[in-house]
Amino acid sequence: MSALRRIGLSVLGLAIIAVAMSSVPAAAKKYKMKLSIIVANDPLHEFIKKYKTVIEKNSGGQIQATVYPSAQLGKIPRQVEGLQLGTVEFFGTPTGFLKGVDSRFQVLEVPGVFNSPLHAHKTITDPEFRTPFLEVGTKKGVKGVSLWMYGPTSYATMKPVRTLADFKGRKFRVLATKVEVEIMNRLGATGVPMPYSETVPALQRRMIDGVRSNITVMNATKHHTVAKFITVVNDTYIPCAGFVSMAWLKQLPKNLQKIVADSGREVEDFMYKTSQAYGSRAEQGWRDAGAEVIRLSASDQKKFMETVNPIGDEILGKRADVKAMFELMKKTSKKYN
Repeated sequence: MSALRRIGLSVLGLAIIAVAMSSVPAAAKKYKMKLSIIVANDPLHEFIKKYKTVIEKNSGGQIQATVYPSAQLGKIPRQVEGLQLGTVEFFGTPTGFLKGVDSRFQVLEVPGVFNSPLHAHKTITDPEFRTPFLEVGTKKGVKGVSLWMYGPTSYATMKPVRTLADFKGRKFRVLATKVEVEIMNRLGATGVPMPYSETVPALQRRMIDGVRSNITVMNATKHHTVAKFITVVNDTYIPCAGFVSMAWLKQLPKNLQKIVADSGREVEDFMYKTSQAYGSRAEQGWRDAGAEVIRLSASDQKKFMETVNPIGDEILGKRADVKAMFELMKKTSKKYN
């Protein structure tokens, strides 16, 4: 065989190998996703664990998620900042904590709109409300992909609150919002905005008399080691959401972007059932820790709600930046009232 012929056959062989190799699909690119919360051993912890399972399954392993509870990636302001910068891919939190990103995120915290956790959950997961609400932060780098109802508010205190009059003169930790501060004002109390992580030391030092939050999360963070009384009022209902970083999301192929959003929707009903189960166990958790669980009398409960119900309309209903979203929430809630 001539040298020229051998060279020709070699070139042909290499060409055949190249064609064969080109028909073998390249390994799918993997994407890392940090799932972060500031608490642990509560429904939010269950949320990021469930989302991890669902997103990895739905993406065929292309998205590899890692859970970071207990504020391992920083306190709330740093995590929200991380979402906007793309250093935190996913953050699970009550929606009111993102009011600095967009003021409309606070509309769900008003009293008197919902009459039960189920009523609240059906309202916020109705596409008429859910879709526009989760999109309000996209221009600021934050997109909501999941929304579910965590549970109602309670008041953990150093001294018992058995009647409406017992609120007067007390200082309660609240979120830094006009609505929560005004709720306290109308009860004759003082609302003290404070990061949740600082509340137990503040109780120990008598800087505050109580904490306005949810009985489940306060059980998980062992507030009953300091506050030996908790008054269950259910005046408002706390929603939680899963937010993703737009900077990170835009790096994904379109099909994975859709999977990120669809996976968030998929876990919502599971999370509602999970949060309700946690709530049912939380009261016993407080009792087992030697704390007393209190409820107002029917007349005081009615007067409490009559006192605080107008706050939403008077504060948010008159603000041009939030009014449309506030009215949409109320309209949607009427379907399930």
